[in-house]
Amino acid sequence: MQLPLHIIDAFTAQRFHGNPAAVVLLDAWLPAPLLQSISAENNLSETAFVIWSAERAAFEIRWFSPLTEIAFCGHATLASAYVLLDADPGLQSVTFWAAAVGHVSATREPGGRIRMQFPRRDATPLAEPPAALRAGLGLAPTAWLVNQQAYLAVYASEAEVRAVQPDLEQLKALGPLDVAVTAPGDAGAAHDFVSRYFWPANGGDEDPVTGSIHAALAPYWAERLGKDQLVALQASQRSGTLFCTVTDAGVEVAGHCVRYLRGTITV
Repeated sequence: MQLPLHIIDAFTAQRFHGNPAAVVLLDAWLPAPLLQSISAENNLSETAFVIWSAERAAFEIRWFSPLTEIAFCGHATLASAYVLLDADPGLQSVTFWAAAVGHVSATREPGGRIRMQFPRRDATPLAEPPAALRAGLGLAPTAWLVNQQAYLAVYASEAEVRAVQPDLEQLKALGPLDVAVTAPGDAGAAHDFVSRYFWPANGGDEDPVTGSIHAALAPYWAERLGKDQLVALQASQRSGTLFCTVTDAGVEVAGHCVRYLRGTITV
């Protein structure tokens, strides 16, 4: 069986930056072990598998890291939208459906940026973080929070976020939850806040850009900074920029994409 494969650098306008995602378009779902094997072979943060569902009037989407199926992945959704919109220049928007988040729409904007509509996944304060979380980050933050996806550690400065050197074995013990660290942007910076994301239990050491966690980060910083439109920088080695708008109903997360590869895989 031959399947089309696309690799897209998401949340960046520069190739070799952002977060690379593989996108595989299917006519029907293949067995989950085969999807997992393809994802492990791709060895990227995520591989997205997409089929059209007439019943849902949307593209069903599933995301796999090299280790496991993921409930929600923003950058691979952005990459999938890019592939579908790029194939049909007359198409302006697509709608995805996934069990964990329901419907997610993606719309092409002037200039090529793609804006996605995410449900809010607000984080709540955590009075007593797990010992493995404290030990895994070392540097104590000013606040701890948690949502259904990850623990959030809030630091006072961008420099502290960049300086975090996680003990990944400690953080691995926190699975299935991952760990995000975040802080306000430096004065005069083009971004409002920064983050990094560690997920040794579910995919790898540090994720280059994590769209899904901004469904929690953007509402937090919107309240802290008193603004509903924010620019976010994920300060990984590859780095990526996310443009966020927070409403009562959800979080809009937008970004650019760049194609790296179009090919065919044989399974």
